[in-house]
Amino acid sequence: MHRPADSHLLSNLVMHKKDYAKSLKSLQSPSHVLSVYVAACAPPLSNALLQVSAALGGADEALARYVDAVEECREHAARIKELEDDLSGVVRDREILITQLIKASKSVKTSRRDSVHRSSASTHSLSSGMSSPSSTHVHSIHVPTSSKLGAAQAELQACEVTLAQNGRALHHGRVEALRAGLGLQCHALMECSWVWAQVSKTALKALQDNAPPTPKRLPHAAEPFYIPAAHASPTRTRFLRNNTSCHDASRKSQFVGR
Repeated sequence: MHRPADSHLLSNLVMHKKDYAKSLKSLQSPSHVLSVYVAACAPPLSNALLQVSAALGGADEALARYVDAVEECREHAARIKELEDDLSGVVRDREILITQLIKASKSVKTSRRDSVHRSSASTHSLSSGMSSPSSTHVHSIHVPTSSKLGAAQAELQACEVTLAQNGRALHHGRVEALRAGLGLQCHALMECSWVWAQVSKTALKALQDNAPPTPKRLPHAAEPFYIPAAHASPTRTRFLRNNTSCHDASRKSQFVGR
């Protein structure tokens, strides 16, 4: 049988998909901005930046395809909302028809009660007319059937059939819409993640291949210790000066030995 539609939850889902797609679109940045900056750079850095800019452009295209998939998923959810609205309309019509049927049945009971009352009055007048020669008319007994009651019953039965059909359509439509919409979004996300991984590798390789050579470091030469005069005591100053002199003499002896 029909399950009540969670219209508020479905509306929340549709609104979330819309806001999500809008947020993703705001994250897309034009990759050509980096390629414009290349004009201010010299090779090999300019070559690396051009390759990185092209890679980032591929990442933006993959993100744009994912955003389109999110929009399609939202459209599928909106179709479910349309089916639920149709079913809600039939449910409202059913309630109206039930109310009309109840009113029609009450009117039939009242009509029958009035008919029985009129029938009793007619019988009494008939018996009085037999003793009175002036009474020559005989009233026939007739209980009318309500056409409104039959019409209300037929309309309610037709509404029940429509309600069952729309309930089955909503169930199948919900399953197919969610499966198709979320399936598109998941496939687009998988493709986007794969593209992002590939372009990231390409960009990193371009930066490494076009990196300038690293200058070789010279051997570290010992520097004399320096202590500000305001904090240096005479004894410590003589110790550091003697230590530095010994170190310089040792380096000179090694050089002469060579």
